[in-house]
Amino acid sequence: MPEKRWIKPFGPFALLVRRVTENGRVKSFSVVLIVFDEGRWTDISRYDTAHGYAHRDVLGRNEGLRGKLKLPNMTVNEAFRYAIRDLEKNATVYLADYEAH
Repeated sequence: MPEKRWIKPFGPFALLVRRVTENGRVKSFSVVLIVFDEGRWTDISRYDTAHGYAHRDVLGRNEGLRGKLKLPNMTVNEAFRYAIRDLEKNATVYLADYEAH
């Protein structure tokens, strides 16, 4: 199964992307939203397929992992594309939520 990794910077943020495919279909992935904060890169939200299903980990600066939001009605391909779009579109919202918790 081919694995591909890349970094997609945008504004003060970046996405760390990892995708494993088989026969042209995404089998597993992680998309991590990071921001440069206090001299280092900080993970503020992420989507992945750990635990056997696609989900977003909701993180807080003080609370750490606050929960998981499942994506039950999507294929892994759809969830992968959704993850990238969602993290890019809502990066500032997720950063504010991360800072508040």
